[in-house]
Parts: sequence; structure tokens; C-alpha cells
Amino acid sequence: MLLSMLALVCSIPARAQTPSPPQTNPSDLLVVVQNGKYGYIDHQGKIIIRPQYIWGEDFWHGLATVYVCGRYVSLDAAGDVHPERIALPGEIVPKRVGEKIGFVDAQGNLKIPAEFDDALFFQDGLAAVETGGKWGFVDADGRQVIRPQFEEAYYFNEGAGRAKSKDEDVIIDKTGKVISSGFEYLIAYSISEGRIPASQNDKDGYLDLQGEVAIPFVYDSIHSFSEGLAAVERGDKWGYIDRDGHIVIPFEFDDAQEFANGLAAAKKGSENGFIDKSGKFAFHLDFEGAGGFKSVSDPSLQAGEKEVSPFWTNDRHFGYADTSGKVIWGPINEGPDHPPLFGWSEHDNIASCDGVPESVRKAIASFPND
Repeated sequence: MLLSMLALVCSIPARAQTPSPPQTNPSDLLVVVQNGKYGYIDHQGKIIIRPQYIWGEDFWHGLATVYVCGRYVSLDAAGDVHPERIALPGEIVPKRVGEKIGFVDAQGNLKIPAEFDDALFFQDGLAAVETGGKWGFVDADGRQVIRPQFEEAYYFNEGAGRAKSKDEDVIIDKTGKVISSGFEYLIAYSISEGRIPASQNDKDGYLDLQGEVAIPFVYDSIHSFSEGLAAVERGDKWGYIDRDGHIVIPFEFDDAQEFANGLAAAKKGSENGFIDKSGKFAFHLDFEGAGGFKSVSDPSLQAGEKEVSPFWTNDRHFGYADTSGKVIWGPINEGPDHPPLFGWSEHDNIASCDGVPESVRKAIASFPND
């Protein structure tokens, strides 16, 4: 759907917004682009770090990743560079060591030996790992919790995981037991609020965490549950249902997205904007697609803060709006994008160092290599 168009850079969750008067939080700066260079603004639209990088992404937990002098490095809110952050404190993440993959902590220490052929990130306490062409799961101590037995495996949410067994999509519990099969599980949408998005015979519905049908397969398209509601399409109109399948907001929208911070991006005829949970437009905004706000339950959203949503216009101009509907940036004809799909060229590497002070170049050169 049109509202689902998101720049890859926004796959990192949107950052929390600061209250007024401005009190810049190092975790909440937003990436912007001017004259082909990436920089950062606060949530009033003030430039905090001038656009100077050939690529960067939003701040998250105090740091942003930028590409400088041929290296990915971490940037703090004061504009100082640091070695690229591997993981958050207390996290372990997959890392290739030679021909195998293990898991390292935030300091780069190997915490789970590199003995896997492939691996995914931890989620809900488990990580999918591949050994000898089969996938299983390990816990954070490296213990094999579910033996390698699946053709494919993905992530756990709320105690339920997606996998493929004997060319059939299945839902498993944390012992590896198959609790549901015979459906197509919609991997693009999260298991959330006790509901598993699924499809059968070209119709969509939801299972519960025991693998039983919770909401019948009667919809043409669906989204994940968020803040107690899910956007569902019937015919060519969208509405919202609750976890029991009751219609809460009528089917009257041409497009609708997930709720967060009490608001959801929606389209209705000539109206574009964000609706509240009554189905009324809280404010109108001229966009073709919008990333949406952060949920009020997100732990990084500070008390009293508003959230900011990225949006794109029909002519692909980019901007940010807050939960009051105020546009704090743009829309302008430059927006953040993903890094080059096939890697950085030598020309890019040279260009990434243009204008960088010698002291910063030396600091970056001193950072350890992977």
C-alpha cells in the first residue's frame, strides 16, 4: 500500500521527541539531508549537527551511524565521532569470524563461539541459528534450546516463532513444538498483542498464541495489532478491529496504518492525515506515505515528549511532522536513503572525507577495524 513506503533508513525506530523548551536528548536527533549532505535536527526543526556527511541514519540510544572517510562510525549529539557501535550494553549480536558466525557483546568480545553457518539477531530471548543446513534456536548463553530441524527459521515474539518445516510454514513454541500449520504466516507483520497475522485461501485473519483461529479469515489485507487495534481491509476499504475481531472504526478509509501514540496514518478520499481512535482526523497532512509515530509504551519515549513522524509527498519531497500536526522540517526534495546496495565506491570513500578536519581523520584512522 502507498502508506507503507518507507526509506530504509527509517527501519531504525523513530526517535523520541524533546519537550518544549528544547532540551536536546542525545538519543533523539533526526536525520535530514541538505545539498546532498546528511545532518541532524532536534524535534523543533533546529539544525544541531550541520549537514556534512555523505550518509547517516537517525540517532538511537545516544548515537547515530554515519559514513566518514570510508568508515562507518558512531556519532554523538555533540558531533564527536566514536568507533562504530556494535551493540547496546547488555546485548549480543551475530558476527562473522572467519567462515563461521558467533555472537559478540558491545565491546566485541565473543560471547557465543563462532560455530554457526548463519544466524539472526536475538528477539524474545532466542536467536535462530543455522548448522549443517538446518535451523534451530539458542539462548543468550549459547545453549541449544531448539535443535536444528527447520528449513528456515525467523524470530520469536510473545513466545511464538515462525519457521518452515518440510516446506510448510509453521508456528512453534519455545520448545520447538509445532503449535500451528496449514496457514501462510505473514512474516512482514509482527506477532503482537497475542495475535498472529496469517492467511488462508487468499484471505487474512489472526491466530492466538496457541495457534488457534482468533479472528476469522475474512479480510483482504491486514496489519499487526498495535495499541489494541489492527487495520484490516475488506473490499477496497480499511477499518479497525479489536483483539476479539469487533469492528471499532468503520470501513471507510482508502488506506490505513498501525496506531502509535494514539494516532494512525490514514487516507479517506481527498483527506490525508492522522486519525485518532475514534476514527476522526486529529490533523490533516499532505502526504503520499508516512512512517508513523512511536508508541506511547516505547521505553525511550520520555515523559511529556511528543513524537515525530517522517512523511513523503506525492512528488517524493520529505519532511517531519509532530503529533500536533506541525511540520517541523520540509517538505523538501531531499530525504534520507539507504547506503549503496552494492557498497561504497572509491570515489565515495574519497568524497566522504571532504571537509573533515585532520584531527577527526586521524581519530577515525585509529579506530579498530572489524
